[in-house]
Amino acid sequence: MKRLLTAAMIASILATAPSLAVAEPVSDAVIAHQQATESLKISQQGFTAVQDVRMARLAIFQGVPEHAVKLTDAAAKLLADDSADWKIFARTNKDAALIGDQYIAIDGTIGISENFIATPAKQEALKKANEQLTKGDQKGALETLRLADIAVTQKLYLLPLKHAQKVVADAQKLLSEKKYYEANLALKAVEDSVTINNNSITAN
Repeated sequence: MKRLLTAAMIASILATAPSLAVAEPVSDAVIAHQQATESLKISQQGFTAVQDVRMARLAIFQGVPEHAVKLTDAAAKLLADDSADWKIFARTNKDAALIGDQYIAIDGTIGISENFIATPAKQEALKKANEQLTKGDQKGALETLRLADIAVTQKLYLLPLKHAQKVVADAQKLLSEKKYYEANLALKAVEDSVTINNNSITAN
């Protein structure tokens, strides 16, 4: 089972960061995404837009189209925001199906490879790397892991921005025409367009 670097960080951050001491528990997935956003240059706008798209589809299935309209409008606004510097989050997509589009990183994880075998030295390296990541020193953490011969992989979820902008706009029009089945298919096309890139980011 793949072991995420963020797992140890979650425990240490929950213990030391008062800002996370909230009444309701914060899920590991939320914390992992927050950390990925900071360390992997993830677009929070893109991530939120896709979440809105998913919730809009759910609203259609639940028979509350007015909620689907609001969520789709929110996604369209986020994706069309020209003030966002999308170039910061753009990545080369080796599996790009839409040539000429701009693929934006909207989520991601950093993990240890499947064949990881724990030794005292490697466990100590992981502890040090987690401390470095907690301080925002990603470069130092990766170097620590590289020197310990620990292979680390990066998984990025990429959204073709131009395609998403067009399809969400199509969904808005379909919803306004009360064509809910067709609007659902348009929104589904946004989710289906998200691709995953896996890369090794440490190697001796």
